[in-house]
Amino acid sequence: MFYKSIVFLAAGLVMTATMAVGSAGWTEGLAIITLVGFGAVLISLMLARSLLPDYIAHVFSLIIGTAWSFWVTAQLLPANFTWLERWQNLVERHQRWVLQMVDGGVSYDNLMFIFQMSLILWAMGYLTIWLLFRSEQMWQSLTPGGMVLLINLYYAPKDITAWFFIYLMLSLLLIIRFNLLQQEARWRAEGTFFRSDIGFDFLRDGLIFSVLVMSFAWLTPPFVDAKSLNLLGEAQDSWQQVQQEWNRLYANLNYRPQNPAASFGQSLTLGGPRNLTADSVMDVQAVGNGHYWRATVYDEYNGSIWRTNDTDSATFDPVSPLAFPLYIARQPVTQTYTLYRNGLTVLYALNYPIGLNRSAKVTLGVAAEITTIRNPTSLYAGENYQVVSLVSQATAAQLQQSGLDYPASIVPRYQQLPDTVTERTRELARRLTMPFNNNYDKARAIESYLRNELSYNDQIAVPPSNVDKVDYILFNSKEAYCDYYATAMIVMARSVGIPSRLAAGFAQGTYDAEKGLFHVVDTNAHSWVEVYFPTYGWIDFEPTSAQSPLSRPTAPPNQGTNPTPPPPSSQDNVGKRGNIPVDEESMGGTALKIRIPWLGQITISATIIRGGFVFVGLIMLAGMAIFIFWWQRQQSTGSIFQLYRQMLRLADGLGVTMQPWQTPNEYATILQQHLPTGQGEIETITAEYVRQSFGATAKGKNAALFVSSYESYHAWHRLRSEMLRAIAKHFLPKWLLN
Repeated sequence: MFYKSIVFLAAGLVMTATMAVGSAGWTEGLAIITLVGFGAVLISLMLARSLLPDYIAHVFSLIIGTAWSFWVTAQLLPANFTWLERWQNLVERHQRWVLQMVDGGVSYDNLMFIFQMSLILWAMGYLTIWLLFRSEQMWQSLTPGGMVLLINLYYAPKDITAWFFIYLMLSLLLIIRFNLLQQEARWRAEGTFFRSDIGFDFLRDGLIFSVLVMSFAWLTPPFVDAKSLNLLGEAQDSWQQVQQEWNRLYANLNYRPQNPAASFGQSLTLGGPRNLTADSVMDVQAVGNGHYWRATVYDEYNGSIWRTNDTDSATFDPVSPLAFPLYIARQPVTQTYTLYRNGLTVLYALNYPIGLNRSAKVTLGVAAEITTIRNPTSLYAGENYQVVSLVSQATAAQLQQSGLDYPASIVPRYQQLPDTVTERTRELARRLTMPFNNNYDKARAIESYLRNELSYNDQIAVPPSNVDKVDYILFNSKEAYCDYYATAMIVMARSVGIPSRLAAGFAQGTYDAEKGLFHVVDTNAHSWVEVYFPTYGWIDFEPTSAQSPLSRPTAPPNQGTNPTPPPPSSQDNVGKRGNIPVDEESMGGTALKIRIPWLGQITISATIIRGGFVFVGLIMLAGMAIFIFWWQRQQSTGSIFQLYRQMLRLADGLGVTMQPWQTPNEYATILQQHLPTGQGEIETITAEYVRQSFGATAKGKNAALFVSSYESYHAWHRLRSEMLRAIAKHFLPKWLLN
């Protein structure tokens, strides 16, 4: 079924998806992938309607698509490069990207994104055309382009809704035309009369119908959303981990304004400009003092990425305390959080939470300290929860006298530094802290230096890949935003022996005196520094110059350990939809926190989907595909229906097309006249086909019936050679049938 209208509609689907991605604004130069779409349509049509076996066609598509994607991407390299230099450059960059993926590094090479997106779009175009014209699976052919469009529609920095509507309209028209084509074939077989121009009428009416359907779907409010059905509750954390890995591998893309409230996970990548909105996140009412609404903490830094090694977890219910007090000079502070948006799972809290009025899954750090709290399901806008935290009231004098008696678990974990830290960064830290004899004053000296010497700029570009990021911020750009401020302070503090870590969440926000609460928006997303002091625990520091400096209490509170206050009453949340019993296995993301060694390299997160991104050399790809095809040919069984369809396809090349009124035996007689050398094989295959199709035990053409003997299988391989020779002899290779 190869009609021009279907060809144009299928080509339109592929080009719509391709041009939508090209106009999505991910990076400069991405529009060039339109050429990939054109190539995919032309080559895929030829392969789908060719006489090549399926496996050989797939190998050709893989090789041609990879080479074409290389050629298209190479157009973006400097004009003075020779073609050999272009190919060498792309191969080296791709190898570097793969190594960064495996080693847990960060890639800022947008050219690799363009190349890999070209491969994805080629595969999308090939699958669309192949499934439609070779497999005749109309519904399946719509899926590849639809998935590409949906992902870009949700994440792309530019709005591509118009392209999505065009794709939907073309899809509906294709469904209508494809079904009409099947009906026409049935009408011809039954001798039913119909007008030859009926296809135009159906397309015209189908266009009107498609516009009405899409308008109705767009204007009608949804009856239920995914949140109400709890479709994403348990999978959301896992998907966030995948997103973080994506951000690591493509750190320099233009992302749409971020939703930081839904992005706190296992890692934090030091990237480029921050694009935050003024959308409301939550209101917080706190009875007592506090600085930050913390989401999570990170302890391991590799030069580009912060990660957490906190993998222990536990489940708590509202009647049990989250934790017991370990540190002195702390007082309880009750916080009430009211959310403004759906889909959040992280529960924010001041440093050292000890009580919560709902069931939750918590991540535990050293000494069973709570570092992250997550609700087992996504939260609704308007929901609220209460947390009690023990907030430090230690004075500067107390922290100066805290000493250096660190627990054994603190020093190796929170003084870790990557090899990329430069000597002049370490020397600057030593020079700043040399006048002081305690870690509090040393940390304050580093904090003060960063606040005074670095200018705040949340639109800074990513530091060059061949330099240490902290070194570049300190000595070259002298500009930073909170992630870089905090990282610089921690690197300098750790280099002089001060245990410290990075905390992420939100700054206080704007205080509403009339309502007595803090209003927090996306732009309040923040990261800061926590420094460990013996007996006093983790203490906040603020190196970011755009934030107000922190003040310490002047009068010491009760030096004894504060009693644990009762957790907030669970009755405060009675009737809230998110307050449900906790399933011990509900947080599927826990398993994703385990890192496994791979090929002896540095351990990497288990969430990354490695197989879809690693591309081997062209020779290895071709060799593997040819081996699979050869192995399949060695098998002794195969579907007689598949053999019979392949015989009909090759017979088309000889100009012998089976007519709807012919029986298999009648058609076999005509084919034998055109191919006398294959008379025996044609008779063998036809007889087996008739027996399995119309015999007493036949199960129909779609059943998984297999040839019961080797005879038909070997007859087909002899016949195929004869038919290919006959086609070549008569110069009738039909790569594109009309």
